[in-house]
Amino acid sequence: MPKSLLAVLAHPDDESLGVGGTLAKYASEGVEVSLLTATRGDGGRFRGHPVGDPRHPGPAALASIRETELRAAAAVLGVRDVALLDYRDQHLDRANPREAIADIVRHLRRVRPDVVVTFGPDGAYGHPDHVAISQFATAATVAAADSAFALDAAESIREPHTVSKLYYIAWPATRGPRTSRR
Repeated sequence: MPKSLLAVLAHPDDESLGVGGTLAKYASEGVEVSLLTATRGDGGRFRGHPVGDPRHPGPAALASIRETELRAAAAVLGVRDVALLDYRDQHLDRANPREAIADIVRHLRRVRPDVVVTFGPDGAYGHPDHVAISQFATAATVAAADSAFALDAAESIREPHTVSKLYYIAWPATRGPRTSRR
C-alpha cells in the first residue's frame, strides 16, 4: 500500500504558498497526497479589493472563485483528494473546537494518512485562522487514534487511525513575518 500524506490547512492558497513544493514532491514520488481546507476563503480580498468594495464579487462568489482556484492548484500539485469543511474565513478561531476537531477526525479516519502537515502553533505569521487550524489538526491527530473518540453511533464503526508523523509548516527566522493578503 502506498504511503499517504494529508495537509490540513485553513484557506485556499495555503496549499500553494505554504507547502506546494512539498505536496508536489511527494505526489511525484507516488505518495497519495490529500488536502483538507477548513474555509473557502470567502472573507478575503479580491484582486486587492476588500469585501464591500464595488469591485469585490461578494463573499459567496469569492468562495466559488477560490474553491475553483484551489482545485486547479491541487491538480497541478498532484493532490488526489480535496475536501473543504466550509468554516467562515477569518472566523476559524471562533469555531466550536469539538466540532472542528470531529470534522478533521472524520477525514483522518477516512483518508488514513501516514503523515499530516499543518501550520505550526504560531500560524506561520500569527494569522488567527492558521493558529486555529494548527490547534484543531493537532488535537484531531490525537483524537483520531483514540477508539473512545466516537463521533456518533454510525461513525463509531470507523476504525481509529494513528498517524505516524505530524509536521508543522515553518519559515526561517531570517525571512521575517509574512504579510497576509486577507
